[in-house]
Amino acid sequence: MLNIDNNNYIRKIYDKSVSLHEYKQKECEKHYQHEEQQEDVEALVEKQDIKENDDEIWDRLDYKCQNEAKQFNKSIYKDIKAQKASDVFIFEDNFDKNNKILSHNEKYIIYERKVDLLKAINKVMLYQEQNNLVDYHPNINSISGEIKQLVNQEMEKRPNQWYYPEQKNEKKQNTEDIVKVRNIIHQSLQPYHKDYTQSLKKNEIEEYFERVKQNKGGYDQWGKQYKASLSEFLWLPAVFAYSENNKMYEIQGKLFDPLKNYPDLGELKLELGHLMTYFSKPLQQTHNYFKKLGYKILNEFYDDGIKIYDEKSRVDFSQKIHAIVKISEIEIAPQSIYSGQWHVEGFSSDNILYTCLYVIEHDENLTNGKLKFKRTPRESDDPCNRMQEQCAHTYCPDYERFCDPHKLIPLGSLDIKENLMIIFPNQNIHKVKGIKNITNKPLKRKIIAFFVVNHEDQPFTINDVEFTKPIEFIKVYRMRDMYERSKNKQTEAQAFNQYMITKNLD
Repeated sequence: MLNIDNNNYIRKIYDKSVSLHEYKQKECEKHYQHEEQQEDVEALVEKQDIKENDDEIWDRLDYKCQNEAKQFNKSIYKDIKAQKASDVFIFEDNFDKNNKILSHNEKYIIYERKVDLLKAINKVMLYQEQNNLVDYHPNINSISGEIKQLVNQEMEKRPNQWYYPEQKNEKKQNTEDIVKVRNIIHQSLQPYHKDYTQSLKKNEIEEYFERVKQNKGGYDQWGKQYKASLSEFLWLPAVFAYSENNKMYEIQGKLFDPLKNYPDLGELKLELGHLMTYFSKPLQQTHNYFKKLGYKILNEFYDDGIKIYDEKSRVDFSQKIHAIVKISEIEIAPQSIYSGQWHVEGFSSDNILYTCLYVIEHDENLTNGKLKFKRTPRESDDPCNRMQEQCAHTYCPDYERFCDPHKLIPLGSLDIKENLMIIFPNQNIHKVKGIKNITNKPLKRKIIAFFVVNHEDQPFTINDVEFTKPIEFIKVYRMRDMYERSKNKQTEAQAFNQYMITKNLD
């Protein structure tokens, strides 16, 4: 079921803060009324003492209200961290228990073709091992030298083209000795790039990049600041078309170029088609909800310069689904804890609408793993009806941390375990948190992800290109793409022009 975000925690905090503010005002008014009734000369002589007493009363009330508000805010935030993920379609056994928090004692629904799908994937992995095609994802922290310099120079040449936020001085986890990721199928090994692909649609693709460059200063279909690859990499989806004869979605054409000579590729394509068919109805249901919801960006009424490139309302998945296919195996070292980084999938120009995620294998000795979510704010998150800058901070003592709708909105989490199957919009920023391997041997989990692309706005697919360079050449270019994406994960909240807001409010 689609677990809709009904928490409205900013409103709860704001209402509590307002009630405390009103209480403080009333208590002060009672005190002043009592003082006004005392008209004797002695009270007038001690006017300075009364003023000091007034200050003490105000400070005491202020301290009381501040403390109560902080405790209330902490309780709300604690509840949010514990809640089941919102704005996510969850394939779970207990559909009728909307508020039930999933635990490791419960089970997600088991996909009926799981055994056949896993068998097909394992055969691919064996083929890769026998033909020297095994690919391990490089550690992003190891990127340096010419590749790093090349991307940085490109970013410096076009400083006003795309916004790259300053990197915070946060402690980065060195995952090189903790996790090893094997790419079975991965989008980084077959993106479009003019230096190693040829296409009959090359001019159209280049025109697409020229068009998205005009989107600077605008916001994408999920309300995030529009960003694209400076080096002009484009992740390419496979085409899943609905077959009336077979009553299922089938992959038309290519799947993954490095597997083009794999003799049993048809078996894998068939099983992925069955999986997409299983995802398709919940995907359409999820899409209908977010299409109806739309995206009303906070403060767009005040800032005429904001543009939202929202094409998702035109998309329908009844006949075709364009999806970037990712299959990977993650190995976590003994006595280790692995946590990922907050991210969304791809750049705005990759036009990813939703992620369909399936954890097909997860060693039972891997514990405590969570998939956490948060999102950028909507207009409906503003408890002051667009007057947030003027009033919310007056009442909420933890305004900057809890109450500011320019901050990211927490959406809860889900347990990461075998059979987890979910769909969520690419508005949802997410990360893996705290997977523990407390054993003395490496443990693994295997995932399948479909990154569903907006085929109305970005129609190009893997069928539209031919690769002209060997895989070793593409892997070098992959490092450029990875480094640039690591510099910009689109995880910041909306960056509004506060001067423009203030000017229009006046």
